[in-house]
This record gives sequence, structure tokens and C-alpha cells, in this order.
Amino acid sequence: MKKRRRVLISGYYGFNNSGDDAILKAIVKDFKRSNKDIDIVVLSNNPSSTQKTYDVKAINRFNIIDILLEMRNIDMLVSGGGSLLQDVTSTRSIIYYLFIIFLAKLFRKPVMIYANGIGPINKRLNRFLTKIILNKVDMITLRDSNSKETLKNIGVNIDNIFVTADPVFTLEASNEKRVKEIFIKEGIPQCKPLIGLAVREWKNSEKLKETLAKTLDFLSNNYGMKFLLIPMHYPEDLKISQEIKENTNADCYILKNSYNVEDIMGIIKYLDMIIAMRLHSLIYAATQAVPMVGLIYDPKVEGFLDMLNVDARCYVDSIEMVDLCTQIEKVWRKKSEYNKLLIQAKNILERKAKDNISMALELLKK
Repeated sequence: MKKRRRVLISGYYGFNNSGDDAILKAIVKDFKRSNKDIDIVVLSNNPSSTQKTYDVKAINRFNIIDILLEMRNIDMLVSGGGSLLQDVTSTRSIIYYLFIIFLAKLFRKPVMIYANGIGPINKRLNRFLTKIILNKVDMITLRDSNSKETLKNIGVNIDNIFVTADPVFTLEASNEKRVKEIFIKEGIPQCKPLIGLAVREWKNSEKLKETLAKTLDFLSNNYGMKFLLIPMHYPEDLKISQEIKENTNADCYILKNSYNVEDIMGIIKYLDMIIAMRLHSLIYAATQAVPMVGLIYDPKVEGFLDMLNVDARCYVDSIEMVDLCTQIEKVWRKKSEYNKLLIQAKNILERKAKDNISMALELLKK
């Protein structure tokens, strides 16, 4: 009888963030599809929800006793996807993920850093700890080349470092029937042209909200565009979406309820274009070849646009209406060209995303 293998997955799971939920869904799906003899355990902020949603065992990410018990029984740790190793959010966050990796190595378990985005890591101690601990892991796959450069600068020099792609490129969007059901439920007319907007609170949010509201007015008046605001981190992103809607005269709609990854991807597929801060709203758009304008607040967003060869972008910290409108108009005039560019990029990135699971399975065999 074939021996069952046990994989522990660590990440920012159980926080109702669509991007991280998508990463977990993709990793779990790819493992299960590739090998039915693998048991998956996930460290989660909401174990009961994670167990129900993904059909895996889940334990509380802060329950050190349960984590130590699991470490004894696993065959591999996967530090899974997203921007886990960065200290812009907080030092506590990066220390947590490094500690989980350290524990796995303490128990002499193979560790794979799975399609991560690395950095920024600004504090000297955090850079030192990242260097020491990542030089002990068995394999690192990265979702962008900027992350590889960050590791090089820190001093991580293991042989098995590969640039692949975000795991989300292996997921499929909900079908058109389901998207129409959501639009009816939300009271959103199935009108065109419909432009998506996915933003989050950030420094200088007042200026950002004012600029976006004025931009929507301009685009509505000059192009007849209507807008759908998509909270990617629910309900945290609802507030800024509502404030933008209240300050524009354009026809604006908000997704008021929480939806799963495939539904959000299906909704974005329906759009003519998206203007987005949240990285995974741009990734979802790329999986559906939907033209985009990126609002850069973090290097990971710029790195992803560079990977796609998409030049339409504005910087949140210095955003101006004229510049933003110029970028949007550029994409709008050349929608078909951007669509073709994104189809090519999507096909390449989907193949690279599948490399993550192939490498993970090879490591698990050893």
C-alpha cells in the first residue's frame, strides 16, 4: 500500500483576503489533483472556515502546541504564496513566518518557499534572519524576478531558487451564468462599458479617494463608462469603496457581499478594463486577459506589471488626475492590443505556475 504523505501549509490564511484565499485554493487544488495520497494541514486564523472551504485539516496558526505536534508528523512544510516575507506590514509578520520555517528545519523537515513575493525587507535584523533561515531551506520558487534580486541582495544563495508564477494562474473563473446571478443579487445592471476598481486604504488615502472620484466623473462624462468597485479584502476594502462612490456622480456599483475566488475572477472577466491597487485583482485580470491600469503602492505591484510588460500605471503616493486619466485613455484606445499581450503572458504564466507543484512533488519524494 502506498504511503500517504503529509504537507503543512503556512501563509496568511483565514483572514478573508481574496488574494491569499486564491493562493491557498490553488495550492490545495494542485496538490490534490497531482497526488491523491497527500494529506494537507493548513495553519489558519480561522481553522473551522478553512477546513470547510478547502476540505483540509486546519489548525490555529497561533497555537504553538498544535503546531509542534504537527511538525513531528509532516513530510514537508510549504510556506505558501503571497508576500509573507516583508516587513512593510510589520516586523511581527515576517518573524512569524520565519519562525515556522525555523521550526520545520529544527524537526529536520524539507521546506519549500512556494511562489512567494519577497520584500521589501528594510530592517537590518529582519534581513539577517531571513538570510540565515532561507539559506537552510530546500527549495524556493518566486512569483517575480524582483524577489529573486531581493534574495540575492540579502545574501540568500542556495542552488534551488526559481522564478515561476503566482499559483492563482492555475485556477478557473466561475461561468457567465454564475456572474449574472451575482449581478442580479447585487442590483448591478449588466451594462457596458463596465470598468472595475479595486483599491485599499493606504497612506494619503484622502488624496487618492478625491483623485479617483474626479477620474470616474471624467470617464463617465466623456466615455459613458460605468464602474464596479470590488473589495478584495472583505470587509476592510468596503469603506474606501463606499467613500469613492459617495463622492462621484458617475454610475458606480459596489460588490457588497463576500464572494469566493472563482466568482471574483468571473466578475473581473466580465469587465472591459480594471483599475487596481490590490495585486491579486491585477492577477485575476491577467488570468482573464482583461486590460488593466495598475495603481502602485508596493513594489510587488510594479514587479507584476513589469512581468506582464504592461506599461499602464500610476504611483499612489504621487497620483494626479491628469496622469491617471491619460493612462486609462491609453489602455482604452488600445484595448485589443493589451488583450493580445495579456493572452500571451497568461499562457506563459500558467505553465510556470504549474512548475510550482511539480517541484513540490519532487521534493516530497526525497
